[in-house]
Amino acid sequence: MRSLELRDNAYQRALELLRSLPVPPGCALAATGSFARRETTPRSDLDLMLLCPDDAPIPDATDLWNPIWDAGYHLDFAVRTPRECGEIAAQDTAAGLSQLELTHVSGSKMLVDAARARLYSSWRRQLQRNFDAFLDLAIRRWHRSGSVATMTKPDVKNGRGGLRDIQLLRALALGNLCDAPDLSSETRLLLDVRTLLHEHARRRRDVLDPEFAASVAAELGYADRYELSAALVDTATRVDRAVERGLATARGLVGKRGAHSPRRPLDLDVIDNGGYITLSRHPNLEDPALVLRVGAAAARTGRPVAAGVWHTLRELPALPERFTAAATDDFFALLSSPANTPRVIREMDAHGLWEKIVPEWAHIRGLMPRERVHTHSIDYHSLATVACCAEQRTSVARPDILLLAALFHDIGKGYDRPHALVGAEMVTRMAARLRLNLADRSRAQTLVAEHTTLSRLARTMDPASDAARDRLLTACHYDQLTVSLLSVLTRADAESTGPGVWNNRLEAAAGQLCRRALQALVPQPHARPRVPAPSELTVTRDSDNQLLTVSLHAEQRGIVEVLALLAALGWTVVNSRMEYTGGALAAEFSARTVQESWEDASDIDRFLQAYKSGVHSRLPQVAGGHTTAMFNAEGLLEVRTVERRAALGTLIAQLPEIEWMEHAALGATMIVTICLRGNPYTGLSRAAVVANVTAALSSD
Repeated sequence: MRSLELRDNAYQRALELLRSLPVPPGCALAATGSFARRETTPRSDLDLMLLCPDDAPIPDATDLWNPIWDAGYHLDFAVRTPRECGEIAAQDTAAGLSQLELTHVSGSKMLVDAARARLYSSWRRQLQRNFDAFLDLAIRRWHRSGSVATMTKPDVKNGRGGLRDIQLLRALALGNLCDAPDLSSETRLLLDVRTLLHEHARRRRDVLDPEFAASVAAELGYADRYELSAALVDTATRVDRAVERGLATARGLVGKRGAHSPRRPLDLDVIDNGGYITLSRHPNLEDPALVLRVGAAAARTGRPVAAGVWHTLRELPALPERFTAAATDDFFALLSSPANTPRVIREMDAHGLWEKIVPEWAHIRGLMPRERVHTHSIDYHSLATVACCAEQRTSVARPDILLLAALFHDIGKGYDRPHALVGAEMVTRMAARLRLNLADRSRAQTLVAEHTTLSRLARTMDPASDAARDRLLTACHYDQLTVSLLSVLTRADAESTGPGVWNNRLEAAAGQLCRRALQALVPQPHARPRVPAPSELTVTRDSDNQLLTVSLHAEQRGIVEVLALLAALGWTVVNSRMEYTGGALAAEFSARTVQESWEDASDIDRFLQAYKSGVHSRLPQVAGGHTTAMFNAEGLLEVRTVERRAALGTLIAQLPEIEWMEHAALGATMIVTICLRGNPYTGLSRAAVVANVTAALSSD
């Protein structure tokens, strides 16, 4: 194969030159980098080190390097002693990593062996002490270069799943933190692509642009660049999974988990065990929704899932055709973390679990787009769009519909029909599985079907014209909520497509068009909820939906005490409503357990006994989370925050007297609408209310 021949010739040419150099007596010439790994291409640079005895004077090495420059090589060199090699590895993770492949070229081999021994010894100690710094180097590189498996222009050297990650695994193995897997075939393909890319680009380049991909594919025997891309996706995915396994093994060895690691419940049968998500000691493995609870917990907390858990979850029965209400909440919670959702879903997909939840995903896995503006594969782009929308989850009225539309907006690509129409059909089926009502299914369908409409109108029509406004309203069926959600989805889609797709001109035009469309629609006023007022606290069970409903008639402080009890017992309030009547608040809370089985947790007598005892009458400290609070045009306070333990009780405790309230937890987002008693324009500082609420819910 020509790529192998090119590397062999390049290596032999460099080797002949290096062995002809005048190495000072008692010293040694050593190499690192591609030459040390015998991965040299005709345009590779040389990374060399002149090693001198520890106590000997440092010689002048000018005559040593000049022939290399004269031969046209780019040279990176250093002059060190074995002691300095060890000291540098002990002090600087990046510098130590770059020296690990130290290889003898000429001169004293004993000197190179001594330097390597000190280097490895220091590296093992450094890696144990500063594993996080080592990992940060990789994470920064991944952020800079992206993933080989998802980029339309992959960086085969520095991207995630590329050659640098294979070297990362070797470094972990040299640090005695994992075993080095056999990735010889993966290394060979990545090297072949990089070698031929250098040849066709006529320079050192590691990003495989489409204009070079076709030629590289032809030389490697692939039918076209898309077939080569598919092979690279498979290769990078295998490398990436090997890296994940290696890092998981290394974390277990350097972590501080011990026999007495704390176990904290995160959800039913889902445990935080010393920083890793595991299952309870006796989980219900007949519950198909357990996989969603694990995924939602991983997205909420950012904790890694223990490797064995994924294998256990693969044996669960299939999810029902219609999700339970709890499973629907967990599905949306899984989509609601900007930082963690893409990682968790990719991990689930790698273990064959995500396709069981979203069967249509298999078609777009690793699918490369035909549009040149896209920088990632369709599946990666879809998850990036979900993450962008998740960042806005507390600023939109229906984050659940928005996240569902973001997940499905491009899932129809790769078929013989317009992808927006195919995706609209798919999202409608998924919305039905998630038990959304007909109006919300229609909104999700419209968002996917029309997800390119706003940007197209903003680019091709005058955003100040009535014609453009009317076209947008027609596409959104004159629905205010759909217009608002489409505005957020359009921006998220563009920002996750590639650099420059969302620009100032498009932002201004789309913003003006949406504002004019919303101004043309009359908002629907909020209706005051009607809540029955029981004479004393009552509790009812809904076994079908596994909900416990608590009803009471009490002062605002008494309401907070009930919410404190629910938090202490490990219940999450999924929706509630309150109304001021008869000199107090009539309140109704529907809650779901996150710690115990339904049979144990729904013991009404135990609940009433705990309530009467008053033991759990104080709210636990609420964790900080992103929060927005504002008064709308009707004078109602709207609060959106991350759903979490004690958040609702903390909010109510911060408010002045409440006239009525409605609350719902949509996935991982809590949305509360509140009417405060009295004239909101006199004796009540809106700014103070907003500040108090935001401070209470945003701070740790």
